[in-house]
Parts: sequence; C-alpha cells; structure tokens
Amino acid sequence: METSTRLKLITAICPDCRGEVRLLWRALIGEVFGCGACGAQLEVANTDPLILEPLAKIEEEEEDLRGFTD
Repeated sequence: METSTRLKLITAICPDCRGEVRLLWRALIGEVFGCGACGAQLEVANTDPLILEPLAKIEEEEEDLRGFTD
C-alpha cells in the first residue's frame, strides 16, 4: 500500500522587505526562521492568519514584560 503526503503551503508577508514568505506544512507560534529574500530573522506571532514579526521586536516586547514582573 502506497501513501502520499501532501504538503500544505502557507504564505505571509515579510515585515522588513514586504516579500512573500512561503512555509511548508504548518507554522508554530514562536518558531524562528529567516526570510529567503532579505535574510531577516522572523518569528511566528500568530498562526491563523499567519503573522510574522521581526525577531528583535519580539525580544524587546519580552524584555518590557519582564520589567513588570521583577
């Protein structure tokens, strides 16, 4: 018995270069990868719809939140 796997292609826009970013299968919140067009480090901020944010922005927000818990 032969099985076939269909990969789902999902797309989003790079917030730095506005280029199309293509991911196969699924994205997980917090997943980090590079934009193929400009090389920016991106993090998945939301999965439905797929929203990407620059990695530095996510790290800055986490630092701001840590200030409230100290």
